Amino acid sequence: MLTRLSIYNNKSISMPYFSVADSNKLVVTNFKVMFSSFKKTPNFSKIKRYKAKLIINYSDPQVYFTVRDPYQKAISFYKDKFQKIPQNADLSQPFKWERPQRVFFPMMGLSVKNNSNQEIQQALLNTSFDDFVSLLASCYQLDEHIHPQHWILNNPNYFMLKDLGIKPQRLSIYKMDRPEEMEAFAGATGFDFAQRANSTGKIKTPQTISSQSLDSLNQIYQRDFAAFGYEMRQS
Repeated sequence: MLTRLSIYNNKSISMPYFSVADSNKLVVTNFKVMFSSFKKTPNFSKIKRYKAKLIINYSDPQVYFTVRDPYQKAISFYKDKFQKIPQNADLSQPFKWERPQRVFFPMMGLSVKNNSNQEIQQALLNTSFDDFVSLLASCYQLDEHIHPQHWILNNPNYFMLKDLGIKPQRLSIYKMDRPEEMEAFAGATGFDFAQRANSTGKIKTPQTISSQSLDSLNQIYQRDFAAFGYEMRQS
């Protein structure tokens, strides 16, 4: 019998994987790591995790995995979900907060049943980056947008399809914040790396990361720093 958790996991493993047209290639990424841009790429077709697993098992494709500096990924998530979306929400129309936002609500004393959209909007906007990071430490396991990036390859939360089973020699890793690596990625996959979607560049906060937030992010994403060669700052 499927448990509630296993049913949730089956629903949660639909993205973000892409097949590359006319090739034996797959692109694997994470949310807030070029995902929106990849969705707009004509020769990339979004597929579910089970299909990616089947392709890996039976076709042994070359897999291109894009990653991002963990600090910048956390900042981008905060800017998008706690600032940009609330700022631009048209609450005069029916509105539904996204799951990556809702996982934070219990710790913020919020509920879509008990609080108005205006109250939720203000609470999100009033949450500082440091407060966001303190909340993140308690819920990063609950949504794919805030999982450690290496989990996409072998996710400990899944009961099914935990490990994509990619052979190390078939896996190429590219840092989205290194232009020379994205040029190589574009050459290998046909992606236009000049394309940008869902930009949060106009959101100017936070300006710095506090020592406490650094320590927390270092702990949450420790393996991402080590696995992908990003420098872990010390408080």
